[in-house]
Amino acid sequence: MTAETQQLMNMTDQYTPYGNVVYNQTGTTQVTSPDGKTYNVPRFTQTTTLNNQQQQTLDQQQQAATNIASTANSLSSSGLSGLTKPVDTSGAPALQTSLGSNYSSSPGSNYSTSVGNGYTTGLGSGYQTSFGGDVSQAYDNAKNAVMNQLTPTLDRNSEATRAQELASGVRAGSAAYSANEQSIGDNYTRAANQATETAQSVQNQLFNQQQSQAEFGNSAMLNQAQFGNEAALNQFNAQNNAALTGQQFTNSALLSGAQFNNDARNQYLSQYYQQRDQPLNELSALLSQSQVNNANTATSATPQTQVGGVDYEGQVQNNYNQQLSQSNQLTSGLFSLGNSAMGLGGKFAGSDIRIKKDIRILMRFPNGLGLYAFRYKAKPEGQHIGFMAQEVMQHYPEAVATHPEGYLMVDYARAASRLLEDIKGHCNG
Repeated sequence: MTAETQQLMNMTDQYTPYGNVVYNQTGTTQVTSPDGKTYNVPRFTQTTTLNNQQQQTLDQQQQAATNIASTANSLSSSGLSGLTKPVDTSGAPALQTSLGSNYSSSPGSNYSTSVGNGYTTGLGSGYQTSFGGDVSQAYDNAKNAVMNQLTPTLDRNSEATRAQELASGVRAGSAAYSANEQSIGDNYTRAANQATETAQSVQNQLFNQQQSQAEFGNSAMLNQAQFGNEAALNQFNAQNNAALTGQQFTNSALLSGAQFNNDARNQYLSQYYQQRDQPLNELSALLSQSQVNNANTATSATPQTQVGGVDYEGQVQNNYNQQLSQSNQLTSGLFSLGNSAMGLGGKFAGSDIRIKKDIRILMRFPNGLGLYAFRYKAKPEGQHIGFMAQEVMQHYPEAVATHPEGYLMVDYARAASRLLEDIKGHCNG
């Protein structure tokens, strides 16, 4: 009934300036539901009627589509016949894959790897690796000249000292005589040392002069050889650069010519395939425009009224959620009830029916366990809510214990936990 009602409400006739859309019942269809019952579902026909102008537009569009299809058919039978012929590219310029014998990967015979005879690696016989002559004679001459200059004076001083010793009675072998002889010998030694130093200085001066002369000559020879080698290298590089440039120019010209020939071939092939594919492209363009277009009726969207069925599953789920929420609230309260019933906070609370009065049932859980309001006989001024130990004993005996005085007590935490499990199981069932 819901589906039939929804279908009937959606059959809305439309009347527009462009045309009309109406619905007419043309029969029924039998449908078998999941419960085995058979229902007759009405069937409708939608009829679209265009006004004169829209109908003429549609007719013109249909005629245009027919003309396009006719042209495409003619083109496919005649214009595309060329596609059945083999591809002929014999008229295309040949593809050049070689640059010929004129292309070279070496610079040629004019290119040299040797500098030639103008380059030298030796300085010739004029280059000196040793210098100077024997300067020992100059050394001896300088030493003798100094000694010849100092010896007469030393001799006179020695004679005067010995004469003074004789006049003074100093005899040979005495301490004074030995001291004087030592002083005379030291004077001669100092004179000899002075002569040696002077001779060495003269010898060094001569050696330095000879070394300077040799270095000047060698430097001149080095400069001359270096100048000649630089000239030879410059000529060598210029000759090789000219050989490389000439060969590169020749190779570049060959490459450009080959590229030009291959570009001409590519252009020929491109134009050839373009002409070959032209009929196919035209046919494709014609076919893409040959579809039949419906004239615009300018009708608004048909309203779709949704009639919802009965949500039994949702109601069952809501009922379960409510029961579960209630059981959770009750169980949470039972834990606090147990604490209030236990008085001093022990694990067990006195729940024996024999120690209670004014007992009144508040509710009974699905498993039959009741929840009661009551007063204790020993303290009637306060009202409490909880279980009866005798009922708890029937369902959860592990949650019941006996007081030393003989009455029954209930472990509310354990009893409430077991009760919550039973309630959840009941709700799920």
